[in-house]
Amino acid sequence: MKYEKLRDLVDLVGTVAIIASLVFVGLELQQSRQIAIADVYQQRTAMNIDLINSRFTPEQIRPLFDKAYFSDDPLTPRENYLLHYSLHPFFAYWENNHFQFELGLLPEEQWESSKGSMRGMALNPGFEEWWKENKSTYRKSFVEEFDAVLRERLRE
Repeated sequence: MKYEKLRDLVDLVGTVAIIASLVFVGLELQQSRQIAIADVYQQRTAMNIDLINSRFTPEQIRPLFDKAYFSDDPLTPRENYLLHYSLHPFFAYWENNHFQFELGLLPEEQWESSKGSMRGMALNPGFEEWWKENKSTYRKSFVEEFDAVLRERLRE
């Protein structure tokens, strides 16, 4: 009788160990999948930024930022187009950071730093108009986050 109880206990412990190891393997697979998705997202973001940046050089853009933010002279339509087009890489970067943060792969401190940059961008002239025209191209959760940052910035 004692032998049967001991055997049943060993069987139970073995079964629990197998179930625990399967749960662990499942969690590992889920984490590996998230990391793979984040890596693909990161690569896609880098490719998009490279593509956008191939259309102009920093030497073309810097004077436009200076003119837009530190001068009373209005931008020409072409300058305005280039300036607004140059905002996309910033947003691709921030959206990628947001995605990585949502997956738990970016520390909160780094995400808060990105939000600080986003708040600074919200101060730029014509920015609200640009955001309203372009926010539909970004993930919904990022749009909600950036809208909250924008509302916060505009209250200051």
